[in-house]
Amino acid sequence: MIFLKPKIKKDISTSTIQAFCNDSDDAFGEIFNTFSDRVFNFSCDFMKNRSDAEEVTQEVFVKLWESRKSVNPEENLNAYIFTITRNLIFNRHKKKLNEWKYLDHLRNHLNHTNRDTQEAVLLNELQGIIQKCIEEMPERRRQVFELSRIKCLSHKEISKELNISTKTIEIHISMALKDLRKVLKDYYLIVILLGIS
Repeated sequence: MIFLKPKIKKDISTSTIQAFCNDSDDAFGEIFNTFSDRVFNFSCDFMKNRSDAEEVTQEVFVKLWESRKSVNPEENLNAYIFTITRNLIFNRHKKKLNEWKYLDHLRNHLNHTNRDTQEAVLLNELQGIIQKCIEEMPERRRQVFELSRIKCLSHKEISKELNISTKTIEIHISMALKDLRKVLKDYYLIVILLGIS
C-alpha cells in the first residue's frame, strides 16, 4: 500500500503554530479546523469504514497536541500532520492482522471454559482497572471525564463549571479515552468475544 501525501499548501501562519506550541487552545482550534476534514478524507481512502477514519482523525490531533512542544514552527505543519496520519493508519492495519490471530486463540480457549464464571471475573477486573485508571488521571482530565461520562454534562455545561474552553474539554476527553484504551488493550478483545457491552 502506497501512501500519497495530499498536495495542500501550508495555510497556517508561523505565529499560529508558535502559539500552539505554547499551549494556546485557540491556535489548536484553528489548526484542527483547518486540517481535520483533510485528515478524515485522507483516512477514509485507507480505512474500511467512516468510524475507523473518525478514530484515526481523533488520534492524530491527540498526538499532535501531545507533541506540540516538539513541533518546529518553521517547518511544514501539513507534512508533520500527515506523517502522523500515515503512521497511525499503517499501525492500525498491522494491529488488525495480529488481532485476528489472537481472536482465534481466545475463541478456542473460551469454548472450553465456563462462560458465566468468565464474565463475572472479567467484569470485576474491568471495573477495578477502569476505576484505577480514572483515579490516576491528571486532576483536570479526571474532572472533565467524570463530568462528561459519569454526570453526563454537555461540553458547554462543563465549560461553564470549570471555566475552560470546549476545545480544551474535547482534548481532555480524547486523552482520557486514550488512557482507558491503553490500560484495557489486553481486555477489549475478550470483552468482544464474551459479548459484554
